Amino acid sequence: MQNDRFDAIPIPKSLDDVVKDGIRAGIRQRKKLHRLKTIRHGAAAAALLIALCTGVLCVSNPALAAKLPFVGRIFSLVQEKVSYKGNFSDGAIKYETDPAAESRPQAGTDTSAANGSLAGKQKDGALVQTSNGLTVTVSEANCSAEALYLALCIENEEAFPADFIKTKNMDGYILDYDILSMETNSYYDVPGLTKKERPAGSGYPTPYYIEGEFEDDHTFTGIIRVSLDEDLRCSGRAVNRSTAQTDAELIWEDKVEQLPQQFTYYLEISDIYADLLQYEQTQATDPETGETVILPEPLKKHYTGTWNFAIPVTMDADGKQVVRVDQINENGVGIASVEKTDFEIKAELLLPENASAFDYVVVICDADGKRLDTQGDNAEVYSTYGRNTDTVYVYVCDYMQYMDELKGSDQKIAEGALFTAKVDF
Repeated sequence: MQNDRFDAIPIPKSLDDVVKDGIRAGIRQRKKLHRLKTIRHGAAAAALLIALCTGVLCVSNPALAAKLPFVGRIFSLVQEKVSYKGNFSDGAIKYETDPAAESRPQAGTDTSAANGSLAGKQKDGALVQTSNGLTVTVSEANCSAEALYLALCIENEEAFPADFIKTKNMDGYILDYDILSMETNSYYDVPGLTKKERPAGSGYPTPYYIEGEFEDDHTFTGIIRVSLDEDLRCSGRAVNRSTAQTDAELIWEDKVEQLPQQFTYYLEISDIYADLLQYEQTQATDPETGETVILPEPLKKHYTGTWNFAIPVTMDADGKQVVRVDQINENGVGIASVEKTDFEIKAELLLPENASAFDYVVVICDADGKRLDTQGDNAEVYSTYGRNTDTVYVYVCDYMQYMDELKGSDQKIAEGALFTAKVDF
C-alpha cells in the first residue's frame, strides 16, 4: 500500500486535535491543509474501525527489555515498518547508555553494550531516564541535512494497555506500525534555535508522535523523525517593521540558514500516551463549512513524567546532493532546484510574484515514473527508500486540479502538470 499521507488513517493526532490545530495555527504547509480536508473521511473510517473491532488479545509471557537485545538495534528492527522508511542503521550513531560514559560518539561507531541490551545500565543518565515507571532510552541517531531520526526504547514497569497494540489487537487496522503520541519541547545549542528562542508552548514545531512496534506488552521500540528543515524555517525572531504589514510580511531577525555538522538536540518529553478502544461523542466545528459535527473521540491513557535528553548529533552532510534546475513555464511556475539526501528528496518551487505556494502541489516520481511515498509531515518531502532515484521526474500541479482529478494516477499527473522537469543525479 502506498504511503499517501494525504489520506493515511488513523491520523497520529486525534481528529479533534487536528481541527483545533488547523484553527489555532492555520496552514503553514500544504500537508496540513490536506489533512484538514480529509477529516470527514477520517471520521468515517474511524467509525468503520470501531465497528470492525471485536476485542483485544492478551499478550502472554512478557519479558523485561533489559533482557532483550533491542537497544542498539532499534533502527534495524523497525526502519522498514514505519511510514518514514530508510536504511537508518547504516552509518548510525549508537549511543553508550552507561551514564558514566562521557565521550562523544561518532557516526558508525558502536558504543553500545556487548549484547545491545540495558542489562546493568538501568541508572538514569543523559540518554536513559526513568520517570513514573517508564524508562525511556535514546538508542541511536542518524542525521541527514533534511531530518534527524532518533531510535527510542520505552519500557513500562506495568503492562501497556492492549488497546495500544493496535497492529495485533485491532481488527481492520491498516498500518504496519503502532503510534505513541507525545507532549514535547525541543531546541538546539545553536543561536536562533536555543531554549530561550524556542520556549515551551510557543508554537514551534516539536515531535508529537513516535512510530514503531511493541516487542512485548512492556516494551515499545520506535523512531522519531525531526524535520530540521522545518525547524530552520521557523528559526529566528519575527518582527513587524510596520503595523501595516501582514503576518506574511514579517521580517525575520537572526534566522538560522543551516546547522553545523555537530550539534546538540534537546528533547524534553512530558507525556506519552495513546488512544484506547473506547470512545465518547464530542462536538467539533468543520473548518470548511462552519457546521457542528459529531466525532467519536477515543479515550486516552496518559503516562506523564519528565524525560529530558541532551542528544549529541553528527550530521552526514556528505549525503546531500543538489541539482539546479532554474526553469519556469510561460506563467512563471517552475522548479529552482532538487535536493536529495540518503533518505529523502524535495524540490524548491518557483512562482511568479504574488502567487501563493498553497495553490500548487509538487510531486516527485522515481525513474520509472511512479510517485514516491511521502516522508514525514511535509507532504512534499519524499522518501527515496527502495526506489531508483538516480533520475526523477518533478511535476508542479494546480492544487485543486490535483486534489479533484490528478492525485490517483501517475499518468494523469504527468499529463496534467503545469510544469515538468527531468532531473538526473
